[in-house]
Amino acid sequence: FRIEIGEIENTLLRVPGVREDAVVVTERADGSKHLVAFYSGQRPLDATALRERLGDSLPKYMVPTAFHWRESLPLTGNGKVDRKTLAALAAELDVAEQNHEEPSTATEHRLAAAWAQVLGIPKEQIGRRDQFFDLGGTSLSALKLAIALDRAVSFKDLFAQPILADQAELIDRRLGRGVPAAPVPVGSGRCGATRATAARRGEGRH
Repeated sequence: FRIEIGEIENTLLRVPGVREDAVVVTERADGSKHLVAFYSGQRPLDATALRERLGDSLPKYMVPTAFHWRESLPLTGNGKVDRKTLAALAAELDVAEQNHEEPSTATEHRLAAAWAQVLGIPKEQIGRRDQFFDLGGTSLSALKLAIALDRAVSFKDLFAQPILADQAELIDRRLGRGVPAAPVPVGSGRCGATRATAARRGEGRH
């Protein structure tokens, strides 16, 4: 079959909410090839709806198997969409999706939502074994993540523990670790003052 990348991109570009797009081909270890679409827009669109929309105009073999939303697409020095970078990213995402493990705990789900917010990707694409910086995280987005999590993890923690499940475990461990109240020294505070007063009264009786 002859695949017309330009025709696929033009069809996707006509979908409301798609500002810019690019379609690349990725090859798996078994030799099979797959079309992967990247698009930018104000927000992510439902992948199933996109697949159905393109299926109305294109033959089945020309409908991408995956759709990835980004706030903006990478550009070359000439200002054109960097297809080489997208092809490499498509291969990485494909491997991650094949080994995808969804978040399983409440903390992991909360973290995945925070990652999605600062990385600008759908929460559904984030697995519990994913690495923050492999998904496009930077020093700036790590700082934003620490702020979004109310400093439950520090900027330094995010670099030491970049995997989502490990970050969740760190947060749970800290939240579950009760900090014992500091003992009140004898002679301090209200109790100490009362004892001191009583002692002075006792001295006054002699």
